[in-house]
Amino acid sequence: MRLLIIHTESQYFAGAQKLLGYFLEALAKTDCSTSVVLVRGTQVEKVIPAAMTKLYVNSNQKFSAMTLWQQARAVASLNRQTPFDILHGWAARDWELTGLAGALTRLPTVGTLHDHPQASFISSKRQLLMRWSVRWGLHRMICVSDAVRNACLEAGYVSEKLVMIHNGIPTESSIARPPCTGVTRLGFLGAFSERKGLRGLFEIADYLDKLSPDSWELFLAGSVLDDAGERMLEEIRCQFGQRKWWSRVRWCGWVSNPLSFLQNIDLLIWPSSDFEPFCLVLCEAGLASVPVVATTVGGIPEIVQHGRTGWLFESGEWMQAARLIAELHCRPTVLREAGECGRERVREEFSNKKMAVHYFKLYTKITRNV
Repeated sequence: MRLLIIHTESQYFAGAQKLLGYFLEALAKTDCSTSVVLVRGTQVEKVIPAAMTKLYVNSNQKFSAMTLWQQARAVASLNRQTPFDILHGWAARDWELTGLAGALTRLPTVGTLHDHPQASFISSKRQLLMRWSVRWGLHRMICVSDAVRNACLEAGYVSEKLVMIHNGIPTESSIARPPCTGVTRLGFLGAFSERKGLRGLFEIADYLDKLSPDSWELFLAGSVLDDAGERMLEEIRCQFGQRKWWSRVRWCGWVSNPLSFLQNIDLLIWPSSDFEPFCLVLCEAGLASVPVVATTVGGIPEIVQHGRTGWLFESGEWMQAARLIAELHCRPTVLREAGECGRERVREEFSNKKMAVHYFKLYTKITRNV
């Protein structure tokens, strides 16, 4: 199988780009010969294995029809030199290039969707282009969760083209957890934003202090993405900064290795208020044997099994979450067992090796039928 992955993101490096690295790492251990189209000098370049062939194209972040045509011709030229079996647009912004290059090369095409198809940060014009790309340019579209697939159906995507394949992470790591201290170490890892529920996290802490005072610490790792995040943090400090429990909040900053942070907490809180296509940090927590208390938004319930690997609550029900955490503080054995179940589940269901196997099967099926 000769695969060409197209990902021309030139501004951002987030979950989709991190997952691309995990995916390519697993593909490198298979019989699949993989090349990648990307923009030179971006952070994406860092996750591409050295042995994989790279084709550099100009960025088309602001979208120009001329640049799109130039990119597609570059892909067609590469295909003449080293013929491929299938083209794969890794993210939604890669679909139009993938579809056009597929038309020029007469190769089958697939794309992956890592977000809600009608997310607030996707413009209406981009949403329309996405639907057109799937209808006319792609043979299949891969949704990273059932929640994303259902959202696509509601948005009017062609159901016959939708395929669900969960994301995966490397699962070979072995993590030694420190002993319990008697104080429950709560944690949050992610962007400091409204969407990720940071304001709700502090509402939970405020309720928790009334239910179980002096029995917990809160560790936060992450960073602010924009001015709105800075304003939100300042409002949180004004609202809660004089609380007695505020001194037990530990700001750890951005961490390059999530597992090094996760191995030192007892319970991850994920209070996201926005749709979660597939929450990578929940898989990382599972691998670190850390159970989670999380909201039910998007694809989270596909990862967290309520009462087995963690506990779920409705977004906005901060008192409910605080009660859950207060009960769990008194049951360290339950926390430990849930963490062990979480690690087992991630290794069985959410490994990048399993992800690569499912993608490879889909590639094979499409190339045989197109």
